[in-house]
Amino acid sequence: MLINLRPAGIEASPDPETIEPVLIPWRWLRDHGEDEASRDPHTWQRRVDTFSIEPGCRGTLKQQAGELTVVWDDGIETTHSWQQLTTVINEFAATDWSPRPEPRPRIPHDIDLWPRPPIGLSEQSLGAFLSSDDELAAGVEQLHRYGYLVLRGDLSTVDRAQAFADRLGSVRHTIFGGLWDLAPDLSEHADTAYDRVFLGPHTDGTYSHDAPGLQFFLCRQAAATGGESLLVDGFAIAAELAAGDPEAFATLASVTVHSRYIEPGVHLAAARPVLRSNVRGELDQVSFNNYDRAPFLLPSELEDRFYRAYGRFAALANDPSRQAAVTLTPGDLMVFDNWRTLHGRNAFEGPRHYCGAYLNHEDLESKRLVLGLTGKDTIHASPR
Repeated sequence: MLINLRPAGIEASPDPETIEPVLIPWRWLRDHGEDEASRDPHTWQRRVDTFSIEPGCRGTLKQQAGELTVVWDDGIETTHSWQQLTTVINEFAATDWSPRPEPRPRIPHDIDLWPRPPIGLSEQSLGAFLSSDDELAAGVEQLHRYGYLVLRGDLSTVDRAQAFADRLGSVRHTIFGGLWDLAPDLSEHADTAYDRVFLGPHTDGTYSHDAPGLQFFLCRQAAATGGESLLVDGFAIAAELAAGDPEAFATLASVTVHSRYIEPGVHLAAARPVLRSNVRGELDQVSFNNYDRAPFLLPSELEDRFYRAYGRFAALANDPSRQAAVTLTPGDLMVFDNWRTLHGRNAFEGPRHYCGAYLNHEDLESKRLVLGLTGKDTIHASPR
């Protein structure tokens, strides 16, 4: 433990000594630096490699006006504003961490997990998906069972992307717009997705209370080198943890993780566990994005459990043998379940232009009901 700070408002307490101080762990400081090496100054996204931080790391403190600097034993320095420290301490002090039952969601029974990339998973024609109800049903069922679908096409137009969205559901409008472009020469938004660097597997919208359920990309221009999309089955990771590391599974199902997205004029924030269950007690959603994870504090004994469990999940997600690498050429489209399937991208060179959009998860559920793919009766409402 490191800093012994008291929450705000103790001056008004009749007995300040009864207010317990908050102890900030060394590892938390190493993970939450606000210097340029730890956090992108433009996007506020995390740059520090959380999962390489040693639990027993130590440093030397240097206090300055408005901030704290830690000189670590390996020579690296991190800076921390007092504003950040007092904010997380006050939020921590106001949090009810009383013991409560830890949910242990079950894995849905009607899906196929792929702890290793599925071999021979069928790829469909985008044109057939758009024109044939049988092909639509087959594609929707594969998207449900495996968490992603690749459609090969020959037209790399925005109209083609819109037609796909209309066929499956409705485009969801966010701060990125409806249909959006993704290319390294665009600068409308401060996000590492608009770059050429490697992106580790993650889910989008962890900073949204209702994260997009589906996400798709239509390739308009492929990269000269690299740029393959990487997909990982988050439900398979959860199943492996449930079987082999139940403490990690329970921790990820019970600890609320805070996330944020910041750019000029925008500050989105939301919080939920990495593994979220539905009312039936089944695993419903995986939310994992270390780039957008916001600072939050946990009691020391829970903090150790969280870092171990979160790191275990990350190690499995970044195992190349678990990743399906998908290469798209102009006109090809890939759609995946953002509540289940983590996605990333290999680094690339030269131009690379995709267009895409988000849809709601209920669009997929609705389409399965309408097509009679769920085993439930479909109710068609009469016009009013």
